[in-house]
Amino acid sequence: MGSIRRLAVDVACPGCGRPNPLLLPEASCGNEFVWHARCGGCGAYRWFNSREDQSFVLAVKETARRRGEPGGLSPEGTLQAHAAFEATLDPCACAGCFHVVREIPDERCVGCGGPLQGVPIPQGAAAPVDVAPLRGA
Repeated sequence: MGSIRRLAVDVACPGCGRPNPLLLPEASCGNEFVWHARCGGCGAYRWFNSREDQSFVLAVKETARRRGEPGGLSPEGTLQAHAAFEATLDPCACAGCFHVVREIPDERCVGCGGPLQGVPIPQGAAAPVDVAPLRGA
């Protein structure tokens, strides 16, 4: 599968001032089967299909089995499943590690690690970006 098109804005970190590209909130996890991963080193985004990526599906199923949560994972179980999945991922070209993006506004600055939640989104500054697949890119 190839790249998908999303809209992104650069948001300046209130702590260090570094620009952080953020996908617009409609790209948040759970809105569709296409979920995103973000590199903690450079901030690059990748996408994966949460129903078709076998490592992701296995991480969720194994975590649910281990935790006794067959009807759906608790918030703690979800974090554990994501961590298990993330452990299967190759590093980014920058040598950073990818993590599952749960909610775009909850992402942290890739420079200082500070919170970006609540930082105003620049109006009219959205630009289309191509997001490569997480696997096979």
